[in-house]
Order: sequence, then C-alpha cells, then structure tokens
Amino acid sequence: MAQPIEEVERKLMNDHPDHRNHLCELARQREMARIGQLARGARYVCHICGRAAARAENLCEPVEISSAG
Repeated sequence: MAQPIEEVERKLMNDHPDHRNHLCELARQREMARIGQLARGARYVCHICGRAAARAENLCEPVEISSAG
C-alpha cells in the first residue's frame, strides 16, 4: 500500500535539511517562477521525481545528465 503523500514529504524534509530549496518542495508551494530560474540550463535530474535543475543542491537525489548522446 502506498504511503500518504504527507508522510513521504515529511520523511524527505527530515532526511534533507535543505529540502525547502528542492524543486519538489518548490512545486508543492507553487513557486513556478523560481522553479523556472533553477531549472534553466539543467545539468542534473532527480533520481526520485525526474525534475531537472542547473545545480545538484536543488534536487533530493541528483544525477548528472550525461553530455554523451
């Protein structure tokens, strides 16, 4: 059975002290303009949610996007 979203978010916030600056939390807060700024020139993708950001610090589990295609 899937966990309620609030429980999952609470765990992420406890595990990630800077979770308030992660794209998933900013999306939850509907801060779309800020998300647009942080995603511009994306170099990392989150292994959990698939969101992309220019800096790893804005994702819960960042993975660098390979430039090899």
